[in-house]
Order: sequence, then structure tokens, then C-alpha cells
Amino acid sequence: MTRRRRLVWVAGALLLIGTAAAAVHVGRSAFELQQALESATADAARATKAVGAGDVDGAERAASDLVAEIAPAIPDDPVWHVAEAIPGLGPNLSAARRAATAIVRVGDDVAPTMFDTMRELSDADAATAVRQLREKAPALRRAAATQDDIARDLVDIDRSALIPRLADGIERVTDAVDDVRVVTDGAAQAAELVPAMLGVDGDRRILVALQNTAELRTGGGITGTFLELRAHDGALSLEAQRDSSHFAPSTEPLTAVPAAEVRALGDGIGRYVQNTSMTADFGVTAQLASAWWQRSGGSAPDVVLSMDPVVLQALLGAVGPVDTPSGELDQSNAIHRLLVEPYRTLDQDAQGRYFADAAAAVFTAVTERARPIALVTALAGVVDEGRVSIWSRDPGQQNILAGTVFAGPLARQEAAGPDAFAVYFNDATGGKVTPYLTVGLASRSGVCRADGLREVEVEVDLGNTLTEKDGDSLPLSVTGGGYYGVKAGDIAPTVTVVTPPGWYAGGVSLDGSAVASVDAEDAGRLSVTRRIDLAPGTSQVLTFRFVAGPTVSADAATPQLLHTPLLAPVDVRSGRIGCPAA
Repeated sequence: MTRRRRLVWVAGALLLIGTAAAAVHVGRSAFELQQALESATADAARATKAVGAGDVDGAERAASDLVAEIAPAIPDDPVWHVAEAIPGLGPNLSAARRAATAIVRVGDDVAPTMFDTMRELSDADAATAVRQLREKAPALRRAAATQDDIARDLVDIDRSALIPRLADGIERVTDAVDDVRVVTDGAAQAAELVPAMLGVDGDRRILVALQNTAELRTGGGITGTFLELRAHDGALSLEAQRDSSHFAPSTEPLTAVPAAEVRALGDGIGRYVQNTSMTADFGVTAQLASAWWQRSGGSAPDVVLSMDPVVLQALLGAVGPVDTPSGELDQSNAIHRLLVEPYRTLDQDAQGRYFADAAAAVFTAVTERARPIALVTALAGVVDEGRVSIWSRDPGQQNILAGTVFAGPLARQEAAGPDAFAVYFNDATGGKVTPYLTVGLASRSGVCRADGLREVEVEVDLGNTLTEKDGDSLPLSVTGGGYYGVKAGDIAPTVTVVTPPGWYAGGVSLDGSAVASVDAEDAGRLSVTRRIDLAPGTSQVLTFRFVAGPTVSADAATPQLLHTPLLAPVDVRSGRIGCPAA
């Protein structure tokens, strides 16, 4: 078999990473092609599995084997390049070569830096890790720039000129390269940010705002506990902690809040510490958190870090069980013991101390026992769910953070692109009822109108698993006791759907009947808000309908739904909109 022909089936199809049965037969037998595919996908699977397990040596061997399969098949001779100019066949040959080259470049020019960094950090303590990360920063920046260049070349391939199977394969390779790109960009950004934030250049104050998702707010939950950590050369120490009882309401908002959010949710966003994360703009949340902390006698923080109990649960997976004044806390019992048990058995003051003590114990364990690679692995899922947000007082650091997954709900929606809608929840019950709230989400889109404008429906299915007896027997801290205008046992979620720019309101319905809503606009994004009261044992469906403006393409992609991080994963469905019968 000639080197040129081998490339046709290896580079054109071998690179369909993740599809062991895919085949693009360009001049060679399907049997030989499938053997090559199976060999390459096995190497890719080995590399992925090894990285997930922290086996850097195993990942490096698998990546090396994959490159060794592909690199010899890439031609660089005049005959092949002439063939790439042949109408019909040529674009397919060119795409195959470019895809093969992309994989080899990742293996040769990007992966070694990543593997070396992982190896050095794998057993390092916090102080050693931040210094090593800073030393690796230039190499990680170069690796990220190379990965960006590889990704751009793949995007430039004209899929419309390719045979369908090859086009699908190129798309899969592009997706795989983009996945690596996320990792390389993140590593380069971490090398720029983490050492400075963790005190390599001098002590830093980190204000941790712990959100309690038992009572929902846009960014996750009410802000009930603050911890001030001092970062020194990679090590963290707890300097102070306060719960919500230390923060009296303010007669005026402590900082400016977007007018659209005030219209929909009221000015309590800036006047009550519990509502610090009610805004989708984490920059505003951070300013509020900083203002509340300084109002209580604390110093201005250098960094504001927001997280919820699900993050603490993930951290426990990395550091193991911790001892608290109320007993051992581990990954299996964290959610129940932090978000359910205290509100059934403790008074308000004890609840605050319980939560703060648990959080302090987890952070102490992170400082004493955690290893960087274990932390990264443990936190990957919760970071992707938007449960961790970070703001820095340093303008240069904040400029980097603004383009990352840590920038907060609004920034995440902007980064998700022109088809991203966001669904936010704010509880009006006044109690810790999220464990008893069920949520389902769906989006539907299509064109039904005579003018050809696209429409989108966002469906929010809400249920209350409490019983009538629960409303009478559970403590006020769970039900709210009827003191906030919601009957004990009812759950009152306020739902806000925020559109991408260019969309208009098409109405809201509750179980199929039209209802009123509060509509507002900020920076071209429309927000539509509706509150409902769910009686014990009932469920209701809110449907938000939107109409695209003339700047939105009629053949836009399926809407992507982002949402407030909840206690449990949410089933997000999608489909086509139902058009009325003519």
C-alpha cells in the first residue's frame, strides 16, 4: 500500500476520534480502513481515560501511539498537492490532510507542555504548585496560542465541499480540538491568575461568599455565610467568618444594580445581604459582597469567590472527610447535612454557625491535604455548572477572568453565543424549600409566522413535593411560616427568562392560560419574569414565548438553555415549536 493511498483512508477517516465504526473509503478497502479506525480510537480512548484518572504517563504513551499511527501517513509531495486541486476530489484530500496534521500538531506541539505541567503538579503541595505554575506560564501561553492556531485552521475547512462522512469526521475532529483548546486556554489563564491570587507576590485577602441553594437566587442561593481567607505563598488561612445575622438591612442599595433587575425583582437586591447573588452580573454581586463585608468591619477584599454547598461536596471528594463540631462531614452526606438537617433541627443562630463551621473545616482540609490535580478533577463538573464565580479587584486579573467560566451568570450567557437563553430562579417563600422543589426545562423553536420570524418557547415545569402535613409540622426556617406572603407548605419560585439580544416578548402562559409578566430590557437582552405559588403536592408549567427580531436568523440554531445551579441535575429537553393549525 502506497504512502499516498494510506493517507486517504487514515488521515481522512482515522481522525474521526470517538467513532470506532466510521469509514471514509477513498481508494482502499473498507476492512483495512476499519482496522485503522479501531487502532486510532483505541489510542484516543486510552489517552482520555488516563487523563481522567490522573495517569500522566499512560496518557502520554497513548497520545504518542496515536501520533505514530498518523504522522507517517501525511504526504508532503508535489503529486499529492496537485491532487488537492482536482474539483470534487481535491477538497476532500485537502481536508483529510489538514485534519491529520491538526492531530499531529496537538500531539507534538501542545500535549508535551500539558503533560509536563500535570506531572510536576501531581504531587506538589500548595506552595510548590503555585510557584511551578508561574514558572510554566510562558510555555502554557505558547501551547494555548498553538492550539488556537490549529483550531482556526480546522474552522476554515469548507464542509460544503466534502462528502458527508468526511464532513462529519472533520466536525468531530474540530470538536475534539476545541475540547483541548478549552483545557489549554484554561491552563494558560490559571498560570496567569492563580499564583498572584494565592499570594506569591504578597498576601491577598479572599472573601468567600457561600451561597445557600436551599433558598434560591439567580446565581445559586442566598448569601448566608462569609469567610475571609488570607493567601500567602499558596497557603490559605481562615482570618474571619460571619453569617447573615451580622448584616442588618440597608435603607438604600449598597451599590448600583441594573435597572431591569430592580424592575423585575425589586431593590432588595442591594439592601439585603441574602440577595447579593440575585443579580446575574457577578461584577455587581462582588461589589455588593465587598460592601457588605466592609460595612461589617472587614477589610476590602482583593478577590471575591462565590460557591455553593455542591462545590463543598466536590471538594470533600478530593480531600476526604472532615471533622466539624457537629460530626464528620463527607461527600456522601454533605448536601443533606448542610441543606436539609440544620433547618429541621436547629434554631437560626445555630444554623449559621453550623454552615460556617463546615465550610471552614473544608477549606482547612483543602489547604492541608489537597493536591492540585485532584482538585482540578474534582471541581471540573461544578465549575461547568456555573457554581463557582470569581472577581478580582486587580484590573488586569479581572480582564482575564471576564472571559472565563468563572465570570458569573451573565458572562456565561454572553459567552454561550447568540442562541443562549438563561432561566433564573429566585425563591419568595422565605424558607429553605429547594430540596422539595422539582424543576424540568425545555426549549422549542421554529417558524410559524407568515413574516418568517423565528419563535422560541421556554417551558419551566415546577413541582412541590411537600405535603399539607409538612406545611403544618416543619419549622419556620423550612416553610417560611407564612411570614413572607406565602402560605406555609407552598413554594413560591420567581422565574426569569433572559433572551439573547434581538428578541421580543411573545407572552407567558401558566398551564396553558395566558398570565401577566414583568418585562424589562438591559443592553439589548429582554428579561421576562413571573412568580407562581405551588401548593403542596402540586405542579405547574410556565411557558415563555419569544419572537425573534429582524436581526435574528430564521434558521438559527436550537436554543441553548442555561439556568441557575440547582441541587440536582436538571433534565433539559429540546424540540420544535407547535404551530397553530391554519
